[in-house]
Amino acid sequence: MSHADVLETATTPWQSPAFRRRTPLMFGRTYEDSAIELETFTPECRVFCIAGAGCTARILAAAGYQVTAVDIHPTQVEYAQSRALGGPEKAGAAERLLTCARKFFGLVGWTEQRRWEFLHLTDPVEQISYWDRFLASRRFTAAMNTVLSRSILQRVYNRPFVDSLPPNFTSCIQARMRRCWAKHPNRSNPYAWYVFWGERQIVPDPQVRPIHFVCADAATYLESCEPGSFAAFSLSNILDGASAAYAARLHRAVRHAAAPGAVVVSRSFAEPVSVMKSNWAERDRSFLWGIVNVMCIGGL
Repeated sequence: MSHADVLETATTPWQSPAFRRRTPLMFGRTYEDSAIELETFTPECRVFCIAGAGCTARILAAAGYQVTAVDIHPTQVEYAQSRALGGPEKAGAAERLLTCARKFFGLVGWTEQRRWEFLHLTDPVEQISYWDRFLASRRFTAAMNTVLSRSILQRVYNRPFVDSLPPNFTSCIQARMRRCWAKHPNRSNPYAWYVFWGERQIVPDPQVRPIHFVCADAATYLESCEPGSFAAFSLSNILDGASAAYAARLHRAVRHAAAPGAVVVSRSFAEPVSVMKSNWAERDRSFLWGIVNVMCIGGL
């Protein structure tokens, strides 16, 4: 089989659900700060994005972008489409895991009062001080080491996704949290509020343009598009756990469908292996990502 044949047949690990337990819905909301896309995409251009729970697609459409939202899982596409039409938010497997985790907050010293006080802070200096004094305890670190251990994660997530995580994942997440508190006011951070309190994210304004939803593999869909179809791409973290062959196939498909000067935003749980000027991870208020790569199509 030639190299070109390998690329054409390379498949994404998202072909199977990320979670070991078969659940109708994997994600009920999106844990990616679309403020990055809004800052970097040309206003009102044509955008390709991963549908997921539909949050990014809805926010971009509300800002006037022409959005095509693609996902390989029919359930996610149906859910994202229903949300765009005003349907109710539902809990997916990820949200149920977070709900279970919140039940243990009290055991690590995260009382309601302390979480409430922390979430209402607006000064990053005060936030770091409060975090170090009251929340970043040894009990919290021990709990994180347990919950995010490979043995536990492998019971929940399929192996390709666990294998793609950095070996010191607990330390990485704690460092990303602290990085977030040092930069972004908690009071206006919807991701901090949801993780620590369970509140909903900020609901976007009504759509300015309709969203075109498609159930397909991202690379397969982009390969079928006309050249120059999109001026911007929001790829989520679909390359986490993917083979090098699929990554090469997706990059080739993006270049094929990209207009000159197109901007590409991709995320990853991985840690960058070197200094990346294009890494905007510290600007993402969701504090999950090690890499938020923002680059022009020529550098892909």
